[in-house]
Amino acid sequence: MKEIIDKIKQKKEFSQLPDSIVERAAELSKGDVKDSRALLRKYFGVFLTNRVLKSGWGFEEVLNFHLSTKKRDYEVFYKEIFEVIGPVKSVIDLGAGVNGFSYKVLRRIFGDVNYLAIEAVGQLVSNMNNYFKDRGLEMAHAIKEDLFNVEKILKLLSQLEKPRATFMFQVVDALENMEKNFSKKFISEIFKECEFLVLTLPTESLGGRKQFLVQRKWIVEYLEDNFKILKDFQMNGERVLCVRKK
Repeated sequence: MKEIIDKIKQKKEFSQLPDSIVERAAELSKGDVKDSRALLRKYFGVFLTNRVLKSGWGFEEVLNFHLSTKKRDYEVFYKEIFEVIGPVKSVIDLGAGVNGFSYKVLRRIFGDVNYLAIEAVGQLVSNMNNYFKDRGLEMAHAIKEDLFNVEKILKLLSQLEKPRATFMFQVVDALENMEKNFSKKFISEIFKECEFLVLTLPTESLGGRKQFLVQRKWIVEYLEDNFKILKDFQMNGERVLCVRKK
């Protein structure tokens, strides 16, 4: 398996993914390098374009090049969330993508909140940390990690100041395709170390050309049965669920 992982990571865009994620893709693809890369590209491809990965941009402009975030009005988006969950001391952003580049907007609305971005694409992690350092944003950090490493995620959450909010923006489908029903177990574990969860599901294709119904009754029913859904609304191609412990 080590040889297959190394072959997959020879492609520059996959070179800084955690080995555990590459190995999982290889197992699902029965060791086929081409199919493994196709699977990884399906879930990480929007983060792996040269425009997004290239360092040295005016960093906020990255948000405009990234397909899943360029239509998200972060000012309105964060205000809506803040009105529901209220002030928190810490935010952990799981599968953050390029959300870290919107930290100044988050801070403007939530105040001096600690922000920790967890992202698998190493190039993005480096770029976010460079951005935080360049702008003197000492309360924001990014870490490269596999979300399936639940023990590490919980440890990081436990070190953050309460109350804590966990963001999971458009990551459920990727988790489910890697392991069916993992999202339920994952959310259950995450709520051991946070007070609020904000989860989003796409309601249209990345390019915005195709809309589709996003029922996903299984995840909504799970949240209703085990937690308290504070608000369920749609905005800019996403269904947003703000959740807290009962």
